[in-house]
Amino acid sequence: MNDRPSPLQPTRRSVLALLALSPVAGALAGCATGGTRQSAAPAATPTGAAAAGNPFGVAQGAPIEVVVFDGGYGQTYIKLPVELYQGKHPKAKITQTATQQIQQSLQPRFVAGNPPDVVNNSGSNAIDYGALVKDEALLPLLPLLDAPSWSDPAAKVRDTLRPGVVEVGTHGGQFTVLNYSYGAYGAWYSSALFKEKEWTYPQTWDEYLTLCDKMATAGIAPWTYPGQFPYYMFWWLASMIYKVAGKEVIDKINNLEKDAWTDERAVAALKAFEAIPANGWVLKGSSGLNHTDAQMQFLLGKAGFVPGGSWLEKEMGDSVPAGFDMSICRVPSITANDDRPFGALCAKAGEPYIVPRSAKNTAGGLEFLRAMLSDESAANFIAQAGTLSSNRRAKLPKDAKHGLVSIDAALAEAGDNVFGVTLDTRDSRLWGDIAKVMGRFMNGDVKADQLAKEAQRLTDAARG
Repeated sequence: MNDRPSPLQPTRRSVLALLALSPVAGALAGCATGGTRQSAAPAATPTGAAAAGNPFGVAQGAPIEVVVFDGGYGQTYIKLPVELYQGKHPKAKITQTATQQIQQSLQPRFVAGNPPDVVNNSGSNAIDYGALVKDEALLPLLPLLDAPSWSDPAAKVRDTLRPGVVEVGTHGGQFTVLNYSYGAYGAWYSSALFKEKEWTYPQTWDEYLTLCDKMATAGIAPWTYPGQFPYYMFWWLASMIYKVAGKEVIDKINNLEKDAWTDERAVAALKAFEAIPANGWVLKGSSGLNHTDAQMQFLLGKAGFVPGGSWLEKEMGDSVPAGFDMSICRVPSITANDDRPFGALCAKAGEPYIVPRSAKNTAGGLEFLRAMLSDESAANFIAQAGTLSSNRRAKLPKDAKHGLVSIDAALAEAGDNVFGVTLDTRDSRLWGDIAKVMGRFMNGDVKADQLAKEAQRLTDAARG
């Protein structure tokens, strides 16, 4: 899955270094489609005339090949869009396969100019997006956005998408990547515990600190976190910065700009959270925990809050106690001049799909993505994967778990007050380096102003 960054996620530099060791290194020459290729031109795609129900003019009988990443979401969810596509194009031969080795199996095909028509370019072995963009190897997906949606021709596809889907899929100034899943990030609490203790989730930071004091008095550490992977704190701290400062400062952080972390509004948000470690409200030993250990402490009632994303509930599986009622946290109002209202949320689309520019059936590729974004396919994905889809209209299954229901409700409340952290994909090394400082911040070894200065120093160094 692409939703959760890994501390081992390769940078473009590391991917290209690996390519230099591969058998096709001479052909690749540090790029995705081969150093001897000219700038990629649109393929001679088998298309017919566009018509109602066939907006891209997919030719009757044109075969289509789809390759899916065989990751945490599995492959079952892709069967329904295959069936929907086949229903509208019954003469088409559809070949659908799965692999965990996207780069190793498909890079040579990009070089040869015969890639699949749709690729789920995900996982730690994904083809580097920087190289794909540089080589103009990706088909722009603007026609997809402007096409009528599969389930409601009166609405365009773009009108069915959740906030930020187009933004996070835009590379080199063009929308070229459709991220199919949609996750929320931040921190979690137990609604059942709050009900038992007669606690109300706070809407202001002062009330939040009062609640943390009540937790500590009750023998519950307000916070735990995976000290082995401190990047988990990134989403919650960034959410606080977004709450106070808005999109302007988050964009500066994502774009490695000057004075991003040291903006006084960002520092104010970090100083607010500083009270948590300063008061000893972080579970002892958290610095040595991995992600599942920290989450287990939370499930055992040892801590009131734990950082994480949409995957947490499914990841912990049967370890989640019955009736625990896991719920996503929303950032309380921190200052009187906050840029965003209560309910602002960190959320981002993930699980990227692309249509290679040199594919034989790019019209079919666009059509397949349109089928994937149908209300039916998106609802099926939610049921199969246990996470939301980029289609905002997709319904949750009746047996959806409490955490997923809480995310859906929180996103509905947040509306357009949603942002995404993209630094992890822009510069994973910088992401990890700043996260290490956040770990020291959680341990009380670094204060808020020191965290801001060090994060900015690292950012400036990475920018060069």
